[in-house]
Amino acid sequence: MDSLIMVMNKLQDVFSTIGTKQKVDLPQIVVVGSQSSGKSSVLESLVGKSFLPRGTGIVTRAPLVLHLINPTENEIGDNNLRKSTDWATFLHKPDVIFTDFSKVRKEIENRTDELTGGQKNITLTPIVLKVFCKRLFNLSFVDLPGLTKVPVGGQPLDIEQQIKGLVLNFIENPNSIILAVVTANTDPATSESLHIAKSVDPNGDRTIAVVTKIDIMDAGTDARELLSGEVIPVKLGIIGIINRSQKDINNEKTMEDSHKDESLFFNKVYPDIAHNHGSVVLGKKLETLLIEKIKETCPKLKNQLYEMNTEYGNKVKKLKEFTSNYDRSLLDLITITTNSYRASLDGQANTSFKGLNGGATIAKYFKVSFNKEINDIDPMQGLTPEYIFNVINNASGTNMGVFMPTDAFNHLVKKQIQLLEIPSRACVTAVYDELMSSITKLDDDVISQFKKYPKFHEKVNEILIDSLSKYKTKTLDAVIKLIEYQRGYVNTEHIDFIEAVMKSAEYQELFKNSEKLEKNNKLSKFEEQEFTDFPNLYRIEENSPSYNEESESRTKNITLKMRKTVEKLTTCAFIGFGDSEELILESRAGLLTLFMKCYFMVIKKIILDTVPKTIMYEMVNKIKDNFQNDLISKIYKSKDQNTAELLLESKDIVDERIKALNRFEASEKAIKLMKDIELICLSSEK
Repeated sequence: MDSLIMVMNKLQDVFSTIGTKQKVDLPQIVVVGSQSSGKSSVLESLVGKSFLPRGTGIVTRAPLVLHLINPTENEIGDNNLRKSTDWATFLHKPDVIFTDFSKVRKEIENRTDELTGGQKNITLTPIVLKVFCKRLFNLSFVDLPGLTKVPVGGQPLDIEQQIKGLVLNFIENPNSIILAVVTANTDPATSESLHIAKSVDPNGDRTIAVVTKIDIMDAGTDARELLSGEVIPVKLGIIGIINRSQKDINNEKTMEDSHKDESLFFNKVYPDIAHNHGSVVLGKKLETLLIEKIKETCPKLKNQLYEMNTEYGNKVKKLKEFTSNYDRSLLDLITITTNSYRASLDGQANTSFKGLNGGATIAKYFKVSFNKEINDIDPMQGLTPEYIFNVINNASGTNMGVFMPTDAFNHLVKKQIQLLEIPSRACVTAVYDELMSSITKLDDDVISQFKKYPKFHEKVNEILIDSLSKYKTKTLDAVIKLIEYQRGYVNTEHIDFIEAVMKSAEYQELFKNSEKLEKNNKLSKFEEQEFTDFPNLYRIEENSPSYNEESESRTKNITLKMRKTVEKLTTCAFIGFGDSEELILESRAGLLTLFMKCYFMVIKKIILDTVPKTIMYEMVNKIKDNFQNDLISKIYKSKDQNTAELLLESKDIVDERIKALNRFEASEKAIKLMKDIELICLSSEK
């Protein structure tokens, strides 16, 4: 079964090489401990070599994936050096063989500095080390930085969070075995390693505790209760070991001598449980646990690898290198781009873009934003009573009659209609902006092609800007003309205007007043005179004919009713006010304000209807109908355009293709290794 771990180590190397962000839950032993807990010494004791960096502060700042390999004859080969000594290799330097383990330590330090940029922070990128020795168990570890709370020696202020995040990244893997290093001379309840292990493995189902510093406990105390499992709630076991002291390290005490002294210590101090403790026992236990975990997780891991292989295979196909006919491919790109753009405006796009997009955004602007901006305009904005009085007086000249002059009404209406131009212009700009931004919210396939061919994307944007700018100019001209049309002719015969006046509260009140006056016989036949149209509604002409069939057929009954009512009111004003010029002026201003508001309602309605129609016709529909022809004429048929240049791939896409291909090939290797693991598992069951 040792070969099972060997194959799993190869599988781990595959994913360490490609650096995939997709998490693969490989079975592995993760070593967790606080600083100065003896974590590094535990690993060196298992390896039988002194090779890990030492010093103050955080020495381990990168995950160290450590493969312990008892080499086969094939791995040793004809290399005499390998036959006579132990050796090590790094995944980042596969062709360099290290036989001096002090140089292994130095290489770990150098590689750590490379990965962290020489800073005191930590990195998620692992260093992969293989140690070959005939005396070793076949094991695989991940050694992580020691847990700490206080930054020292120029370490980042958030070093505690950095390390905790790194540790959790590994031990959250449900297929990992957590090796929690605990010191015997401190309270286990305060153990950082047990605390963080419990956060992901609350029942201790995949945690094994290793107790260090048993030999330096206070006089009169021992670790029997701790080693018996009565204190630490873990289910994979508790094993005590004796590490080399700093004095032993300084004196270069060999691992063989350390193991002998360790055995003597346990047999002397804890003779009844000595057989359950020590570095050798720990190595055998970990090997057994890892083999069992590999066999347990094999089916689920196999499915995960097949899913990954399919994903990377699809990505390789999607990013396949361009080899087709340039002209044909360019025409295809133009077609899918314009089809997607048109679909985004017509509401047929199949896009993952969240929120409103394209045509939906434009429709909402017409219905909500533009509607609100127009309706929020006060028809009397900027018109003070004094200003209105002055306009009426100036328009009346020396004629100080009671009736409002036509010129006053026309002047004020035309002035206020101009207020509608700003929101109408803004509506054109808003639609233009959405038409521009829609090119960045197309179908995922089109966006991926834009990323793949950035020069093509730039050219499409350039042509879109040019075309839309021309359409925008024409649209603005057309919209401004709509406003000018309304200012050019004031149509007081509009049925909506007349109905608005008659339904107004002001009109209803005036109507009641006129009825009262009529009952009091204060109105004369003067009221029967005809008012042929609104501009002359308030000017009583001499010798004007009475209403007759001809005039009644020319004007709707609703119009006549309003005119006659206003005629009564103005006559009443004349009779009631006499020579009171101030009261007459107020009456005229009140009626003018009423008619201004009612007429403005009609114009708002017209603008709300015609401006969106104009924008759709002059800009939206034009770009939909002509965009493809513009691209074909300026890209595909242009003599000045280098077709091949537009289809040059971006560097990011080239790099992405290489990564995708590497990951696909790695997943292929992983599946092959997974099949080897299955065969080993099957053979062990026979």
